[in-house]
Order: sequence, then C-alpha cells, then structure tokens
Amino acid sequence: MAPVTLNAPARVIALNDIKFNLSGITFNADSDTYFLIQNNTGFIYEYDRNFSTVVRKINMRHLSDDDTEDIIFLGNEQFAIVTESNQVIVFKLGSEVTSVDLGEGAPGVQVFQLPAPRKNNKGLEGICYAPSKAGANGVFYATQEDNPKRVYSFPWANGELKVTEPLPVDKIMKHRLGDLSGCLYNPATGRLLFLSHESSRIMDVARNGAVSALLDIPAHAEQYEGLTFGPQQELVLVSEPNLVVIFERAK
Repeated sequence: MAPVTLNAPARVIALNDIKFNLSGITFNADSDTYFLIQNNTGFIYEYDRNFSTVVRKINMRHLSDDDTEDIIFLGNEQFAIVTESNQVIVFKLGSEVTSVDLGEGAPGVQVFQLPAPRKNNKGLEGICYAPSKAGANGVFYATQEDNPKRVYSFPWANGELKVTEPLPVDKIMKHRLGDLSGCLYNPATGRLLFLSHESSRIMDVARNGAVSALLDIPAHAEQYEGLTFGPQQELVLVSEPNLVVIFERAK
C-alpha cells in the first residue's frame, strides 16, 4: 500500500439523497459499500462503491443523543458511532436491516461513555479502530473536537471502561490543527490520521505521538468532516453539506 497522498484533481460527488449534515463515512469491505452518517437526523445511508445508488437508509432508534458524528466498520456486521455527548456506541447491523435500536441495554449494543465535553457541540467528532494482531479485540481512538482538543483511547472489551489519553495533543497539534473532525487508522503503517475541518489538513501520527506528515487538503470542499479508505485504498473524505471527495492513491 502506497503512502497517503492528496493528488489533485480529485473526484467530487454531491449526494442528492442526503442534502445536508453529512458527518462521517466508513467502507465495508465485506459488502463492498460505503456507510455514511448524518448529524442531528438519526440516519445512516449505505451507498454502492460508486456513490451512484443508495442501497438503504437506516433509522437509528432510541439514541440518547442524535448528534451522531462519525461511523466505523469493525467487521462481522459490527459498527461503531460517536455522538457529541461523548458516547461511543457499538452495534451489529445485518445486511437487510433498515431500523436499528441503539438504546442502552438493547440486544447486542455496547455504549461506552467517555468523559463529558466541557462545552456543548464540542464533543466527539471522530472514531477509528486499530485491530489486534493477535486476533483479540483491538483499541478504539476517539477525537474530541475542541475546547479542548482530545484524543481518547480504550480497549474494546466488556466490563470496566479504561480510558486513556495516549497522545500529547497540545504539543503536537497546537498551531497545526484548529480542531479535530475525524480520524482513521492506517493498517499499512500502523499510524493514525487526524482530520481538521478548520485547518483543511490531515496529520499522520504514530501511536507513540511522533508526527510523520502534515497534508494540506485541496479546497474541493469547505468543511471536511470524516474520512475512510476506499476499495482501492484511495482516501475518501466527506464534507458538509453533502459532498464526497475522493483522492486516488499515488502509483
């Protein structure tokens, strides 16, 4: 897999079925489809790999906070989402499901409550996941937007929630990233990609905090909110209100 690059020109696709509040994206390699999430609507959309067809629209029921900001595919029909009230919700989504109960205590649902944000609308914006090489459950990383910017980490497990802040965020991101709007684990490098919509920039960071690269995103969209790798390991970003921006891999 080639290093992450942002080559221009990019493909820019407006999603007329969504129209507004597009906030997060993930690629499901098992179904060869993308899953996209809106904030303040309670809906997930599944799209084909070309973003030409809506496969289904999924209603998220019984959310305690419908300001859902990001989504990540975990494998085996399992996903995780984050909300502005700093919840991480893990759940199973079968291939024919169009309505899913995400209330705490619903069958197959895990709700992880991270430390509450200090200010409203400044909570979690991004979620990514680093699997374990040993086959056990891996580690979640969740990004808090601002005031203050935070990167939280915790193992995916039952029982006691053990949350840490593994990166020196103030040191490595000050004057570089204005906020944190998304994150992505790169399995090729073992590093994390952090997205800032205020700065239109991606930071490539090792899990020990060493910064590998800063990537300025060309101005194809105004407010980059989430990112994922596509089926050819291209970098795919989403922007409010309803844009998908696709950057091909370097040859």
